[in-house]
Amino acid sequence: MQHVPFVIAALDCRNLTSVEQVREAIDEAADTHCDAVKLSSLPVPWCARVFEHAEQRAIPVISTVSDERTVEVLDWFGVPAFEIFFDWSDLDLVACAARTGKPLLLSFANASDTELSEVVALARGEGARGIALVQRVVDAGLGELAALRRHDTILGISERSSSPGLVQSAIDLGVRILERRLAPRRIKAELAELVRECDRAWASLGKRARRWTSN
Repeated sequence: MQHVPFVIAALDCRNLTSVEQVREAIDEAADTHCDAVKLSSLPVPWCARVFEHAEQRAIPVISTVSDERTVEVLDWFGVPAFEIFFDWSDLDLVACAARTGKPLLLSFANASDTELSEVVALARGEGARGIALVQRVVDAGLGELAALRRHDTILGISERSSSPGLVQSAIDLGVRILERRLAPRRIKAELAELVRECDRAWASLGKRARRWTSN
């Protein structure tokens, strides 16, 4: 697929003790020119201020959802996409999120090929505008990516820190979403390096890097 690699800063709001810290984390991520911030465990009372601040910084904020009520609330706030950790979720949640018509990132670690086929077909049937399968990577293991291509979705990986050559290998294999799970103190340095790695890997394929924006 010819999509430019899309870099996501993944942050857990349980590690950010106030809405001010979330806003600061968004600022740090935006300064690296990544493409989006993903927040998990975002308290509903923080949503308005968080999304307003992200809009001011011109960086999308997507959110992990774990129940249908959260989908409804975040959809009302205008979240542009949802991420669901499929290993822990049921098909009703996937269908609920798909019916919003927004893109879905289906993150997984241990789901079988049959389960992935089922959930992708369901999401498409319920109206999801775009679907990505995002594999959680441990110890630089990319062995499952080739098999994922048959599902005809965008491919992604979610990881904590890149082993040497991981980004290049992933992009060579067709990965177009790279999600880095970050501790608050490591946002700027790690994320900036990931963005640079993605640009170098994309350029090595003979593509023109289009990462640097006005975030």
